Amino acid sequence: TLRIGDPFIAGGSSGKVRMLMNDKGQRLEEAGPSVPVQVIGMDGVPAAGDMLLVGDDETVLRSLADARNKISMEKKSAAFDTDLRKQMAALIESGGTIDMSRETREVNVLIKADVQGSVEALKNSLEAMISEDEICQVKVKVLQSGIGDVTKSDVSIAAVSNAWVIAFNVAANMQAMDEARTRDIEIGYYSVVYDMLEEMEGRMQEVLSPTPDGEYSGKAEVKMLFDIGKVGKVAGCACVDGDIVKAGNVRVLRGAKIVFEGRIKTLKHLKEDVQTINSGMECGMNFFDWEEMEEGDVVECYTMSK
Repeated sequence: TLRIGDPFIAGGSSGKVRMLMNDKGQRLEEAGPSVPVQVIGMDGVPAAGDMLLVGDDETVLRSLADARNKISMEKKSAAFDTDLRKQMAALIESGGTIDMSRETREVNVLIKADVQGSVEALKNSLEAMISEDEICQVKVKVLQSGIGDVTKSDVSIAAVSNAWVIAFNVAANMQAMDEARTRDIEIGYYSVVYDMLEEMEGRMQEVLSPTPDGEYSGKAEVKMLFDIGKVGKVAGCACVDGDIVKAGNVRVLRGAKIVFEGRIKTLKHLKEDVQTINSGMECGMNFFDWEEMEEGDVVECYTMSK
C-alpha cells in the first residue's frame, strides 16, 4: 500500500509522496494493489516500466537514485565510445579518407508528449532518421523533450533554434499558442507516430532538396500516364493552382517526398505546344532526364522574376 508521506524510488528518480490522485482526479490518502494513481513528489521523470519501490530512509533512496543515474550515464558514455570506435575502424578500412565536401544539415525539433514512454519512442525514432544524397546528409536533432502540454517556455526555446514543436497526444496552452503566432513557430499536433514520421520525412527532404529557384507559380496533379513511342512517357495532368510555365523550374512530390527536381521538356494542350497552362486546364508534360512519374504525383512550378 502506498501512502502520503512514503519515501520512494522509481528508476533514477526519488522523493516523498506529497499527493495521490486517482483516475477521476480525486485525492487519496493511500492506494492499494492494482489501483492506478498519479504520484506527486518525484524529483524527476522515471522511464516507462520502472518499478516504484517504497523505503524507510529517504536519504538512502536518494543515494540509490543518484547511483542509478551515474550508471546510466556511464552506459551511455560507453555506447558512444563503442560507436566512435566503429566509425574510426570503418574510416581506417576505407583508407582513412574523409569526404569534407559532404555537408551535414539538421532539422531541430522539440518534443512534448503525454507519457515518458511516448517521449522516448518518438526521440529514438526521430534520431534514427537520415536523408542523404551525394552531397548532403540531413539528421534530426532533438533539442528538448518532456511530458505535458506545450508551454510558452517551450516555444521560446524552439524560436531560438528555429525548431519544429511536436505535440503528441497533448495540447498547447493559450500563452504558448500566442507566442507561437508571434514568433512564427509551428506546432504539430499528432496522435499517430506514423503520421509524425511521415511529416518529418517530408521536412527532411525539403532541407535536403530546398525549394527550386524562383517564385511559386502553380501546381498540377498527375492524373494519367501515357507511353508515346519516341517521345517517351508523358504525364497527363490537371493544373489545380496558378500557372504551369514551361520555362520554369519544377519539382515533383510524391506525398511528402520530393522525387524529382528539374525542367519541363514538353508542355502540350490539346496536342499543341504551349508555354503556359492556367488553373483548371489539362495538359501533357514530360521532363528532361526523368520518366518515373506516377499517378497522384504533384508538380510544383517556380518561375524567376524578370
